[in-house]
Order: sequence, then structure tokens, then C-alpha cells
Amino acid sequence: MIDSDNLVLKSINLFPEQIKDSFEKCLTLTLPKEYQQVKNIVACGMGGSRFPHYIVKELFKEEIITPYLINDDYNLPGFVDNNTLVILSSYSGTTEEVLTVGQKAHEKKAKIIGISDGGELKDFLDKIKAPGYFFDPVYNPSGQPRIGFGYFIGGVIGLLFNLKVLNFQKNDVLSAINNVDIKSLENDAKQMAQKIINKYPYYIVSEFLTGVGNAIANQTNETAKSISSFRVIPELNHHLMEGLKNPKELAKISLFIFFFSKLFSSSIQKRFYITKEVIEKNNIETVWYELKGQNKVEQVFELMAFGNYLTMNLSSLYGENPVTVPYVDYFKKKLKEI
Repeated sequence: MIDSDNLVLKSINLFPEQIKDSFEKCLTLTLPKEYQQVKNIVACGMGGSRFPHYIVKELFKEEIITPYLINDDYNLPGFVDNNTLVILSSYSGTTEEVLTVGQKAHEKKAKIIGISDGGELKDFLDKIKAPGYFFDPVYNPSGQPRIGFGYFIGGVIGLLFNLKVLNFQKNDVLSAINNVDIKSLENDAKQMAQKIINKYPYYIVSEFLTGVGNAIANQTNETAKSISSFRVIPELNHHLMEGLKNPKELAKISLFIFFFSKLFSSSIQKRFYITKEVIEKNNIETVWYELKGQNKVEQVFELMAFGNYLTMNLSSLYGENPVTVPYVDYFKKKLKEI
């Protein structure tokens, strides 16, 4: 049973407020005029500060009119120059990879902006006189980036509108935020968590839901301390299905969870049904979950909230602490010692 006073649960319940707060503030963020003249955008982040960019990029794949690349290591693409906008995303402001590429972007004379709650990233941006959105995480009492990623979702969408590179309606985003009844998702998420326990879940997504699959896999790993993967249709249809036979133990622990939408293109809908059939022919269990939102933005927000509840419940079933990340902390500590 989840304690109602749990900080993670409080943060999950405040998820829409995270999105709305950052969306509205980034819409009105003052940016240099030349930032609207960039020819490409490179978004830099790791973990819970990375997958929000992936969510937004896939959600608005057809509406973002400027090339938009996600960068998740210590190096920048060779094309980065003074016509590039580099977005530095780090919840804590201390992410090593982000700070490293930030310095490289500055040396390449790229235009730079940051999204963070402060830390070394804010110090860096202040030093080079670059703008940033520094949120006050009052709607994320857990303090965990993967639980407070609504700040990045709303912030990135608001920033893209601000830069005039997103060909979409602002009111439709606000409407989607207000229309997602996240509490109604809690019971379904709890039931799915009970199916996942002691299984290896493969989250199957496509099109505008692709980035959310990545987010839920990330949260399953960190929040529930449980292994997981996300896979994308149609790409998986070209290889993964032939890999289901061996090892034989695979069928015992695998669980394929299909996040299905009637808003998917007709070709993708057909592939979902047939892929499910192939998985079951290999004696592997499947779960089918259909999104209910009226449009793709609502469904993305819906699935993000569902994933929050799902992984929180799974954490509870495993008896794990959803807040701590001991091996990530250990890893960072060892890096500093070397």
C-alpha cells in the first residue's frame, strides 16, 4: 500500500502543475532575438533530464520546423556553430556530461540556453551571460528528476513556442494539461504493476508515444529498481520477433505491454495487432493498454502520468525505496575518485 504522505506520490499527483507552471513561464521567457534565427537545435541532457526532450521531439515530430537533435554524451555534433541553439538540461544543474558539452558549445560560439533548478549550470550560464529557465520545484517534493520531469516537458514545449519553431496551438497544449484526470489512472496502473512484478517488461510504443516508452522504462529502472526495455513499432518488426525463441527461459519472465492508440496511423495499428499475435505464438504473455485521450497531446500526458503511478506501485510491490538511487550515487562518487 502506498503511503499517502509519500513524497513521490505527492509529486506524481502534482504532475500537471509541473507541466503548466513551466509551460507558462517559458512562453514568456525573455530571449535574445537572434535565438529565433537558429538553423538547428541540439538538446543536451541525461536520464530524467533527457527523456523529456525525446517525448516532445516524438510528440511534435511533424510540427517542429527546425532540425532538433538529442545529444546524450560528452561530445557535440560537428555541425554545431553560431547558428545552433544548444539547450542544456540538468535538473540539479550538476550533470557532468551537460556541463562538459556546455563549455564546448560556448567555444563553438553556439547560442546557449539552460533548463535547471540551479547549481553549477546556472553559474556557468551567468558567467557566459546566457539565458536560462530556472524552475522552483515546489511541485516535486520528491526532488527526483524522473518524478519532476513535468518541469522539463512544459519548459521545452514553452521554449519551442517562444522560439517560433513549433507549428501548433498553445491553447491545445493548455487544454490537454487541464483535461488529464491523473487520479483516474491510479487504479489501472496499480493493476498493471501487479502483472509486471517478477517479470521483465517490454514497453511497446510507436509514433507520438515513442518518447514516453523511454520515460517509463527509465522510471521502472530507477523508481522500481527493476529491469525493463522499451521497443518501437515498426522498427521491432524487422528483427526482434525472430529473437523470441532463445533462450527458452525468456518466455517465463518476459511481458510485452502494448500501449495502443486509435490515433496511430492505420499501418501502425495493424502492426500492433499482428505483433501481439506473434509474441503470443512464442508463449510470451502480453498486456494491452489503450489510451483514452481525445488527441495526441492528451494521450502523451495521460501515458506520462500513468507511467508515474505504474512505476511507483511496482516499487511498492518490490519493497524498494522509490526515492533513492544508490548505485547511481555510488557510480558518481567513484567517478570523482578516479
